[in-house]
Parts: sequence; C-alpha cells; structure tokens
Amino acid sequence: MKGLLSYFKAFNGIGKYGLWKYFFMSGFISLLIAGAVTSASVYFGDGLGDWIQSVYPWDTGSGIIGNISDWTSGIAIFVLGLFLLKYLLLIIVSPIMSFMSDSIERQMNHDYVSPKFSMATLISDLVRSLRINLRNLFKELLMTVGLLILSFFPGVAVFTTPLIFLVQAYYAGFGLLDYWMERHYRVSDSIGYVRDHRLDAVGLGAVYLGLLLIPIIGAVVAPVLGATAATIYAVEKKNSYN
Repeated sequence: MKGLLSYFKAFNGIGKYGLWKYFFMSGFISLLIAGAVTSASVYFGDGLGDWIQSVYPWDTGSGIIGNISDWTSGIAIFVLGLFLLKYLLLIIVSPIMSFMSDSIERQMNHDYVSPKFSMATLISDLVRSLRINLRNLFKELLMTVGLLILSFFPGVAVFTTPLIFLVQAYYAGFGLLDYWMERHYRVSDSIGYVRDHRLDAVGLGAVYLGLLLIPIIGAVVAPVLGATAATIYAVEKKNSYN
C-alpha cells in the first residue's frame, strides 16, 4: 500500500517540486516510443494467431485451435509489447528521471547534497544502469516466457496472466526505485534493498503499468509519476530510519 499511496503524493509533487519541465521533456520522448511499440505490436499480432493455426496439421479441432491461438497470441503480443515499452521508457528517459529524482530529494531533505557531476560519474552511472537493466531484463524474460508457455494450455491463462503482471510490476518498481538508489547504493545493495521492500516495489510498478495501459496519456505521465512516487517513497522511508 505504501507503494500505491506514493502516487497520490506524486500528483501533488509535480507542482510542489517544480517538475513540469521534466514532465514535458520525458512526455514527448515517451509518446514517440509508445507509438512505435504500439504500431509494431499491431503489425506482428495480426499474423501470429494465423501462423499458429497454420502449423496445426489436422482438420479436426482446427476451430478450437484457431480460437485458442487468437487468445494466446493476443496475450503474448500484449505482454511482450508492455514488456518492451516498460524497459524502453525506463532506459531512454533515465537521464531526465535521474535529474528529476535528485531535485526531489534535495527539496525533501535539505541535508542531502547532490553528487558532483563529472564525465567519470556519468559513465559510471551508465554502466550501472546497463548492468542492472540487463540483469532485470534477463530474469524477467525467463519468468515471463515460462508463464506464457504455460498459458497455451487451455484454462491456465486465467492464472498465468495475473502472475505475469505481478512479475512485470516487481521489475518496473525496481527500475523506478533505481533512479533514487543509484545515488545511494551499489548494485548488490540495490538488489537487496528491492528484495527487502518487494511488496512496495510491486505497488509502485503496478500503478506504473496500469498508467501505461491508458492510450496515449499513459505513456506521457507514467515515467514522471512513477519516478516521482518512487523517489518520495524512498526518501520518506530513509528519513523514517534516521
């Protein structure tokens, strides 16, 4: 619930912390990315169900197989499209979100001092981002593909679809929290932090994914609201320990 409720504070935070410039910059980029991913999903989705049905060698049961293939291919394309969109947004707008997260923390905690900018720091942050995102991408892909394979069995998709969403929500929350964690923790410590707060990470990621489901507007607002909510959550959590 803490992860979910942080979004209510994020709405107020956009005006309170002067985040409109980040909102418009990331929103324009996110809209272009979402348009490209949606177009690709529609293009490939139309042919996947037909291909699955075409490789079925018998006439008996072809109608049932056709219905199942349409259903499962729809789920597969939707899940993979959301998977791709989520990571592209988290990675491509990460420089903007990192600056925004730093700005929020400075205003919430006056004792906080921003890291000094340098090319070495920038390269280090890029290497870290690549390392974490590749790790998360690989692990999430394994789990998602496994659940997608199970969903091809009749009736199983009812259970695997929400599980896929929870897996994606967890790693989305991880990515949102990392805009804050990159200034405070090494990679191994960041992994431990998210594991210790896994349910809050799922809450943060679930709203982020829910926002992405809103046509057009979702892709514009999701990165800024998600990063703002995650930073507010993390700073308040850290301050509560002090």
